Amino acid sequence: MHKSIPFPQPTCEPTMTRVLHADRLSLFAMLLACLVQFVSVPVAKFSVVNAEDRVNSAHPSTTPQVRLASWWFTRHAEKIAEIEAANDPKKNKSIELLMVGDSITNNFDKGGPGEPVWKQHFEPLNALNLGFGGDRTNHVLWRLDHLPPLKTAPKAASLMIGTNNICWGSDKPKQAADGVQAIAKKLNQMYPEMKILVLGVFPRRQNLDHPHRKQIIELNSYLPTLLKSIPNVTYMDIGPGFLDDNGFLSKEMMPDTTHPSEQGHKIWATAIVPSLKEMMGK
Repeated sequence: MHKSIPFPQPTCEPTMTRVLHADRLSLFAMLLACLVQFVSVPVAKFSVVNAEDRVNSAHPSTTPQVRLASWWFTRHAEKIAEIEAANDPKKNKSIELLMVGDSITNNFDKGGPGEPVWKQHFEPLNALNLGFGGDRTNHVLWRLDHLPPLKTAPKAASLMIGTNNICWGSDKPKQAADGVQAIAKKLNQMYPEMKILVLGVFPRRQNLDHPHRKQIIELNSYLPTLLKSIPNVTYMDIGPGFLDDNGFLSKEMMPDTTHPSEQGHKIWATAIVPSLKEMMGK
């Protein structure tokens, strides 16, 4: 039985249409959120951080933390349902590859620019998309902590995370890199035989001299050393494939200079799928 106890965004919605049948505790969570609003309890009270994690963590980037957003819990419940379906022998479903990340990975989903690429390259690998828009490393750690285990371990996982830690958060590049390391360790603890491909954070902003670009370069510079002691982990930086010879990031590749276009997703898949297939024995 998984241990997720969702606390949706503290707003009293007029209907319960967002309450998911997949998680009976969500009704309780919604009512609690409404109560929180009326009694003016600070939202920070509901950042679910274990006392042990707080003591042992050097920085919030490595401490599991929940997000108080109803859509986030909806998506998390959907992922729980996908895992439970894979665990049900009657449903003839399997999950062999985990794709872990933020909105950049999330955009492989239906309606996103990467959907055709997902269908062509990742769907045949029985992949589960664990990308959530806006997530930082601490949010991914919480999600992994609150997923039911797969009865048959995945063969591989791909991880790309960290851009929101430094571009929308207050983390320094080394702190964000520590968060990436913590997730890689967590994945290895969950499935010790699973192969893990950790990607360097993709370049952001058009020009090399932009502060975000520099921070990402620094973040990635720490990863090879931080990851080398974790079993079954391979590091790969495919970021240069998105840039021209002068290091410029075009809007054809990433229209908002952060999220890849369909062309960018094709480059991504071309760069990693051969390695993933080798890891998976396919």
